[in-house]
Amino acid sequence: MPRYQPLPDATPASTPAVHLAYRPDIDGMRALAVLAVVLYHAFPSALRGGFAGVDIFFVISGFLITSILLDELRRGSFTVAGFYARRVQRIFPALILVMLACAAFGWCALFPDEFRMLGKHIFGGAAFVSNIFLWNEVGYFDTAAETKPLLHLWSLAIEEQFYIFWPPLLLLAARRRIGVVRMALALAVLSFAVNVAGVHRYPSATFYSPAGRVWELLAGALLAGAASGQLRLFAGTRSGPDGVVRMLDFGAPRARNLWSVLGLALVLLAYGLIGTGRAFPGWWALLPVLGAVLLIAAGPQAWVNRMVLSRKPLVWVGLISYPLYLWHWPLLSFAAIVESGQPSARVRALALLAAVLLAWLTWRLLERPLRGWSTPRARVLLLSLLMAALAGGAVALYRLDGLPARASIVENAKQQQSLKVVEDVANAAACKQRYGFDTLYKYCLQTWPERAPTVALVGDSHAYHVVAGLTNYYKARGENLVMFGTRIPFWGIDPASGDEYQAVTQHMLELALQTPSIHTVLFSTFATQSANNLLRQNTLRETLRRFTASGKTIIWLNDVPELDFQPRACIRRGLVASSGTRRDCSIARADYDAHIAEHDKIFQAILAEFPTVRQFHPAKYLCDAQRCHVMLDGQLLYRDTNHLSYEGDLYIGARFAQEQAALEKRP
Repeated sequence: MPRYQPLPDATPASTPAVHLAYRPDIDGMRALAVLAVVLYHAFPSALRGGFAGVDIFFVISGFLITSILLDELRRGSFTVAGFYARRVQRIFPALILVMLACAAFGWCALFPDEFRMLGKHIFGGAAFVSNIFLWNEVGYFDTAAETKPLLHLWSLAIEEQFYIFWPPLLLLAARRRIGVVRMALALAVLSFAVNVAGVHRYPSATFYSPAGRVWELLAGALLAGAASGQLRLFAGTRSGPDGVVRMLDFGAPRARNLWSVLGLALVLLAYGLIGTGRAFPGWWALLPVLGAVLLIAAGPQAWVNRMVLSRKPLVWVGLISYPLYLWHWPLLSFAAIVESGQPSARVRALALLAAVLLAWLTWRLLERPLRGWSTPRARVLLLSLLMAALAGGAVALYRLDGLPARASIVENAKQQQSLKVVEDVANAAACKQRYGFDTLYKYCLQTWPERAPTVALVGDSHAYHVVAGLTNYYKARGENLVMFGTRIPFWGIDPASGDEYQAVTQHMLELALQTPSIHTVLFSTFATQSANNLLRQNTLRETLRRFTASGKTIIWLNDVPELDFQPRACIRRGLVASSGTRRDCSIARADYDAHIAEHDKIFQAILAEFPTVRQFHPAKYLCDAQRCHVMLDGQLLYRDTNHLSYEGDLYIGARFAQEQAALEKRP
């Protein structure tokens, strides 16, 4: 989101600085974009398509930067060093401040795993590769996005990646007298084709990849080419003697008024029609992009631009739009982290007010004073060194595992350990070697991998989160337990498109069924039954039919209660007070019973057809008559909303052992 009155660059003093005639309506467009993004992030249901404001920023950026570059190229004053010096002076100050503030808050309040991830994302922000990191993590609309304070830097990364190749391409075009509009149009069409082709099959990649996004910046660049008289070759000019780039006359005043109205209508349609359920960007991104193009092309005297976008309140928001964009998401994200869930509407509203205040202070006390610094080269050097130091510190933070010995969080270190996944990597490798498992999707653990298994635990991650406790029980009895990792462990479920885990499930079931030494098979899964899913009911029946017919002992481990908050909410954070709404660290038993009522009714009816199948109910040991507990005797039994911690695993395993011992005593 670059400013369009650039800072002085390193061009010779005899060359007048190139700048665009100030257009308050473009600041108003910035306000229209940033307010939509901010409102969407704080109150998604209030403006479900507000995230499209980022696309408006892309168009504005492409138009303004390309306009400046074209005029510099016409004058012969363009230098790569000068261009990037301006980018450093424009982008770095507020970005460095926000990332340093995030690191300071993280030092005080974040747990090691959170602080380590923040270090990774600070590096991504400093190196402008945030979009690449996020591409390989969860999607933008995933709930986990709330726990990533620098998630929003993906858009800044795409802009800077675009500006790595765009100025040199323009320079090449100038030297070879290639039409700018023609070149930009060809690249934009190619990028748009990548966007449309990949949005359904590769949604995350298309959202975060510059290949599927640069057409939006190029839309602004096309407009800049037309406005600067570059409809054919670089020989044309539309600049006056004062160095101000002039707009082309894109039509009569009445036509421009119509364009401005249509542009605003398209933007508002985007905000109202586009939602998280639609494939985006794809074709839907045309709404905000074309709307922004029409608003810019209409010119500052068009009715909407003059009467709406140029109003002082919007212009003021536009002036602070860049720091406001940088500040708002970390504040909302940290609030969500501290609350381990969505904060109250009041907290979110206060976060937005704080973001506005911090944005204004950043603009007034940091950005404006820096522009007056009389030695721009020293400014660029200092900012570059600070950013490099920040990136280096972020790498160290990541490699040091989030500094777990910090005084602010060491008090509750034991409880924090419960949030981690515990895995016996060596045992998993030995087990996979025994069975010839050669892919990530084929997973197993076995007490003694060199021996034949006698007990099998089959299931998804909800089998894994009880494997340690069950292994302890069966190991004490001399039994060799093997866990086969699956997706839904039912016979005959075809793998969903691209679901490699479901694809190998059939093989895991066959191993458990056909291995002669296995006499007992335990099942555990997160999958539930519902009245409208007859396929899942039938595949469960078929699974139980095959295994009971084999003569093996079958034990079904019912699932643990699912939480409506993250268990890390139960751990006190240093120097930060949460709302305390979940301080009892439990959920109502009545809510749990209601949540599983439909599943339990159907499931118990199916199991009634197989009377030899035994059941084990972990909820019996996690719940009393009123509450289902997440913490017992100061120890967290969960690591997230539906998985037991390692301590919870051992606790449930010990209760399982007690039940089995009681069964053996029965006559």
